[in-house]
Amino acid sequence: MLCAASCKNSALCPNCISHLPYLTQALCPQCALPVHDGGLCAACLNHPPAFDFSYAALAYTAPLSHLIIAAKFSGHWSLLPTLGQLLLQGVINAPRPDLIIPLPLHPARLKERGYNQAYELAKPVAKPLQLPLRLDILERRINTEHQARLSQAARHKNMHKAFYATQSVAGKHVVIVDDVMTSGSSLHAAASCLKQAGALRVDAWVLARAL
Repeated sequence: MLCAASCKNSALCPNCISHLPYLTQALCPQCALPVHDGGLCAACLNHPPAFDFSYAALAYTAPLSHLIIAAKFSGHWSLLPTLGQLLLQGVINAPRPDLIIPLPLHPARLKERGYNQAYELAKPVAKPLQLPLRLDILERRINTEHQARLSQAARHKNMHKAFYATQSVAGKHVVIVDDVMTSGSSLHAAASCLKQAGALRVDAWVLARAL
């Protein structure tokens, strides 16, 4: 996809994969933003999000950002299995949850796009880790405006009560999978909903973190 080289069973060649913007610096364990000592950042200490831990594989910069945009908005869904493998590499040593939930799209948005990129990323992660991939627990009830168009304050307001849980997850360790964490508003809203449904711990596994 990036260099036009021929490669089997992958949208990216090994050389392009090796040059992607991997996150190698110390990160806040809760929101995955860079910190000096690997401890909680000031924002998470003062206003912690509803999710307990975050694991991000790469930084949301070029060329990865171009690939994600192409996958989401230009119909290049064939990129997602390869990107899912990159997410798998980023979370391979993370504590194993009881189940994985892809961040859901509103049905109207799903119909418009034709696929949920979070689900397509989660499939290559859940299968080799032998974790249940559940689409029936968390639903999106408000067709929110695209988060990328909004300020951080507006993002939080936009996501208020956007999700609901269809059943209890009492005592469960749940992972939410998404493509990009920017402000964390969507993941916070989803995690809040799952905590209200009884989740003991909610982690966020994302392909990319906006720094």
